[in-house]
Amino acid sequence: MEKTGLVMLFETLAINNGRILNLDYHNRRFKQGQLFLHCQSMIDDIADIICVPDEFNNKFIRCRVTYDKYNIKVEYFGYTPKSIQSFKIIECDEIDYAYKYDDRNLLNQLLSQKGDCDEIIIIKNGLVTDCSIGNLLFLKDNHWYTPDTPLLQGTQRAYLLEAQKVHLANIDKNDIWQYEKVMMINSLNAFDENRAILTKYIV
Repeated sequence: MEKTGLVMLFETLAINNGRILNLDYHNRRFKQGQLFLHCQSMIDDIADIICVPDEFNNKFIRCRVTYDKYNIKVEYFGYTPKSIQSFKIIECDEIDYAYKYDDRNLLNQLLSQKGDCDEIIIIKNGLVTDCSIGNLLFLKDNHWYTPDTPLLQGTQRAYLLEAQKVHLANIDKNDIWQYEKVMMINSLNAFDENRAILTKYIV
């Protein structure tokens, strides 16, 4: 794909043994992205452009689909999960990530402020949003909640909400420590309580 100067979006897909996980949710967001960009030709099913190379057969891999109004590019990578044991709170009222933009410069600038922590929790207008690589879940009284002010409507988050495994909550920055645990989720990291950490490791 050549750089065109146009707005570019991307989808990150988890593929396990050749099967795209949460395909319906990716297709929904992929369609929204194509409409937003006014793409010249619409692709209804992202699976139609996926052809996993032989070297990745029978593996859990990351697939990145990058696209603009005219072009589309598909790449495949091995995947090693990021270990998150601590978060740093970073405030930014100007951030806008309603679509999965390929330009992540501001997110990377915010992440560079994490210090000794592994990840960041982005606060916008006093409210909890996301971390730099996914949505967030918070545990309180044996129920999991996700902020109703996310930067991005993640596919894993959408699935968990529809399955009623998590619930929406308006989470003020000062209310974070009323919750017991926090967990990052994204297309490659499904709900797994073993990945949750105590909120005392948020600074």
